[in-house]
Amino acid sequence: METVDTNARIAVLENDVKILVEVLKEIKSDQKEQHNLMMEKIEDLEKKMNTIERWRWMIIGGAAVLGYLIAHMQLWG
Repeated sequence: METVDTNARIAVLENDVKILVEVLKEIKSDQKEQHNLMMEKIEDLEKKMNTIERWRWMIIGGAAVLGYLIAHMQLWG
């Protein structure tokens, strides 16, 4: 009688482990999907930041040239 009870417990535990494995596979799949979405968002942000940075350097360069021209212009004289 004790063997039957033990076998039944083992069967229940095996079933629980199978269910747990399936749940873990779903979680892993969801995490991978979320990771991919986050990486896409990060890449989009990097592209935007590169564009902003490029414009910043163009504006700084233009301001430097304009400042040089104004400083060396002879307005009176």
